[in-house]
Amino acid sequence: MNSIVARVTSFFDRLSISKKLAFWYGLSLFLMLSLFGYFLYETFHQSIHHNYDRHLRFEAEQLFSHINTEDSLSIDLTGYSRNAALKSGVEYGTYVRIYTQEGQLIYRSPNFTNVDQPLETDIPNATEEYSFSSQWQDLPARTLFYPIKDNDDQLRGWLEVTGFEWTLHEELNRFRRYIIILIAISVAFSILGGYWLSRRALSPVASIIEAAKNISATDLDNRIPVNYQVRDELTELAETFNIMLNRLQKGFEREKRFTSDAAHELMTPLSSLRSDAEIMLRKPRSKEEYRETIQRMLTETRRMSEMVHLLLQLSRVESVHRSEPDIVNISRITEAVASKHQENAQGKNINIQTQIDPDLHVRAHGAYIEEVVNNLLENAVKYTSGSGKVNLKLQRSSDKAVIHLSDTGIGFDKETKKHLFERFYRANESEVQEQSGSGLGLPLVKAIVELYNGKIRAYSEGQDKGSTFVVEFPLAKDKEV
Repeated sequence: MNSIVARVTSFFDRLSISKKLAFWYGLSLFLMLSLFGYFLYETFHQSIHHNYDRHLRFEAEQLFSHINTEDSLSIDLTGYSRNAALKSGVEYGTYVRIYTQEGQLIYRSPNFTNVDQPLETDIPNATEEYSFSSQWQDLPARTLFYPIKDNDDQLRGWLEVTGFEWTLHEELNRFRRYIIILIAISVAFSILGGYWLSRRALSPVASIIEAAKNISATDLDNRIPVNYQVRDELTELAETFNIMLNRLQKGFEREKRFTSDAAHELMTPLSSLRSDAEIMLRKPRSKEEYRETIQRMLTETRRMSEMVHLLLQLSRVESVHRSEPDIVNISRITEAVASKHQENAQGKNINIQTQIDPDLHVRAHGAYIEEVVNNLLENAVKYTSGSGKVNLKLQRSSDKAVIHLSDTGIGFDKETKKHLFERFYRANESEVQEQSGSGLGLPLVKAIVELYNGKIRAYSEGQDKGSTFVVEFPLAKDKEV
């Protein structure tokens, strides 16, 4: 038994979705129609019995007027209009018997002499009329026991009236066959129609599968076709796949650009290191030459170390495997980072002014928030000339903590603003190129800000007119602090 069930289950699992839907639709319709047909059949069956009981009751009432209940039970059918029915044969006759209250037979109709099979009787114990069906003479028969009562409403005996329902049962059997045939035809057509409809409804899935097969890592421009004239679950599925493909394509392009840029940026200092080393090894050099070369190599090494550090930071920020953020005091972090840059700014005769609202809390990693403030302040001090100013504010604005950092430095134009947050991008201005940098600081800041659902914006009126950076972080709710 278990093996049969396992085979059926295995066969069903191999069916396509459209066939499974058609099968379940047909099975559901079969069960519903079967229940409805059974209810209809039983209702019709009971209605037939009820109608035939009315016929038997009419016969009994006609006979009752010919029964004498005064002294002893007797019947006189002289002048009875339906005497012929009491003499008719098996199929069309009416069979009548009269019993006393004790069950003694005192009369039976003449047609009982022509039967081969006795009619079993079951005299009821109650005083109400009683009817039942039985099989007699190989035909369906219906018997009604009609109580015989005198003028004082006392039970004197029973009038038994029996007739055959064979014609009615033929109609009932025909009705049952019609129901079965109609159910079978309906289920068959429902399975075929359900299969056709499911195939038609799931045809977009085939298109999605075909389109997905044609999409590869080297060809991400293809998209799954979407029928915008029909809004259903499959339309949403296709749109969701296309959104996912857009993200994948952007991710691939970003990684390709990142790999290319990283290789280019690292190749330059490596080539310089190799060139210096080969030149120094060609012949003996003076101590001063060795010192200058080693100093250049150390500078390039520091530049590569900074670049690798920022790349690792970007990788950690963009990684999905990171710890849950904590509630951190962004006011204290900002104050600490500003204090750290004061000494460097004073050495360049730059005045850093701070205005920090106390006890502002955000849900983030403290080290990443420190990285944001540190990179922004470092750039502001780096690209601001002597006697310049840097103004750092941290304020509450509605449900946000807003960092507003402005300087009187070199600023940037509209073209530079478009690429400001791109990895490895550095403006072509001499003031920028003269300063050390990897072009990864601002992209890292942007990635961290967006990690915590924040926003960053940059403004400048042009070159040598200073710049302003505005960073927003959602404040932690009071009950979380």
